[in-house]
Amino acid sequence: MKLKSYGKINLSLDVLSKREDGYHNIETIMQKIELHDIMEFEKIHSGLVLNIDEEVGKLEDNLIYKSWKLLCDYTKRDLPIKINVKKNIPVAAGLAGGTGNGATTMKALNKIYNLNLTKDELMKISLKLGADFPYMISGKTMLAKGIGEELEELDDFSNVLVLIVNPGYGISTKEVYENLVLSEKKIKTVEISKNLKYKCAEKLKSLLYNKMEESVFINHKEIFEIKNKMEKFNSVSLMSGSGATVFGLFDSEKDLNKAYNYFKNIYPKTYKTYTVGGEDEF
Repeated sequence: MKLKSYGKINLSLDVLSKREDGYHNIETIMQKIELHDIMEFEKIHSGLVLNIDEEVGKLEDNLIYKSWKLLCDYTKRDLPIKINVKKNIPVAAGLAGGTGNGATTMKALNKIYNLNLTKDELMKISLKLGADFPYMISGKTMLAKGIGEELEELDDFSNVLVLIVNPGYGISTKEVYENLVLSEKKIKTVEISKNLKYKCAEKLKSLLYNKMEESVFINHKEIFEIKNKMEKFNSVSLMSGSGATVFGLFDSEKDLNKAYNYFKNIYPKTYKTYTVGGEDEF
């Protein structure tokens, strides 16, 4: 079985408060993009064989391994599988590439081994591995609240042009949250939601906001400069998640191509893509 494992961007990200369990209450609009990794799954006799085409650290720390182990423990079954991964999504980039790989692994095992788990069950189980997991299993355009597990479907925002620029290094989400200074500024989430149906970047201008940007920009001025430059190409630009990736939404393919040609010469990890909607392929 061969599947696409999509990345995501945050069209807004508001951090509301810190919880007693150490997590933060957030309000964010999540959107999948067509930029994806390729994952191939094949039944084997025992264990997990994982082949990834780039270095991603220890096996036990990998979200593919953790997702496989979680599902084995939950179903009390051996689920032997060989997984080959072709990475296209930058690592530790705020695009949920690793989370997407884990979510795709859970959905693939559910189908390959006829586990008959519902999507809601998978979303609930997966939350143990990270706040983005329920969304990455679900897909579509969603407003996420709580720590990310409370999902509300919004108007479809598919087929909007996106430019992704990653400076070539990752940022620790944990570190960003630790340095975050909560402010009273409230993101206009309702207004953003109302404008999604137009699928128009211009209508979202001045509305999109990521509360993590300020703390990241202090230590990473380059990311701030990428965002500012992106906007000069007639885009609506934002840092995705906790960074380091910056994305731009474009209404014009001509403007997108101009921006792509500019950034690609500086940052090899620059990608032209677009938003995707509906249920993920299986």
